[in-house]
Amino acid sequence: MKRVAIYAVALTVLLAFVAPLVWLAVISLKTRAQIYADPSTFLGFDPTLDNYRSLLTGRFPVFIGNSLVAAMASTALALAIGLPAAYALVGRRLRAGGLVRSGVLLFRMIPPIALLLPYYLLFRTAGLLGSLAAVSVAHFAFSIAIVTWMTRAGFEAVPGEIEEAARIDGASPLRVFLLIAIPITRAPIAASAIFALLTSWNEFLFAATLSSPRTQTIPVAVAGFAGDVYVSWGELAAATVIGLVPALGLAALGQRWLLSGMAPGAFK
Repeated sequence: MKRVAIYAVALTVLLAFVAPLVWLAVISLKTRAQIYADPSTFLGFDPTLDNYRSLLTGRFPVFIGNSLVAAMASTALALAIGLPAAYALVGRRLRAGGLVRSGVLLFRMIPPIALLLPYYLLFRTAGLLGSLAAVSVAHFAFSIAIVTWMTRAGFEAVPGEIEEAARIDGASPLRVFLLIAIPITRAPIAASAIFALLTSWNEFLFAATLSSPRTQTIPVAVAGFAGDVYVSWGELAAATVIGLVPALGLAALGQRWLLSGMAPGAFK
């Protein structure tokens, strides 16, 4: 009975999360007349791909490409800078590592809207306002905190004896970092990369403020289907589904890395 109760609660929670997504997918397969039909039907209608066809033959593929570029660029930058920073912040290498780690965490806790105006003025002065570079750098600023904080624990778990043995054998600090520390901590590195990708892929505030009509990302483009007078529900639902599929797919494919990367001691 205890196991049945646990599964019942788990299925209830799952249904609460999945039901809106299923309803969204159903709306994306309806015509405008079917969406506004009274009473509305969950089944019993002729599905159509017209909403998806309208999106994919228009400008929406450009927005998909913008999201991919921003997510991959910000994640690559975050890994390139965050991994060495996390490695350096391990207690045995930096005496003030605890203070610096607290600073990194404090930056991540700052409400993003508090940094919106400074970023806007900064990119406008640099002539980057409205470009994908501005969006990517803004996303990188938040992703690097995620990468640094998540991978630091992994680097701390690397036995100091292994690193010392490599140094005795003549390995430089860079070779120790690249050939020993990174392979051992691949699980938290992969988990932090997935989080950084999803952070950029789903971010709306900075993308809406720093982009232009030609550099919009998917969340900004989806919001554009809801106007003051007219809401294109079918295309809005289809665009949301298209934006959700890569994120859900990445989370599903990287589930093993996410669980092992976040589990204490899993990378020892």
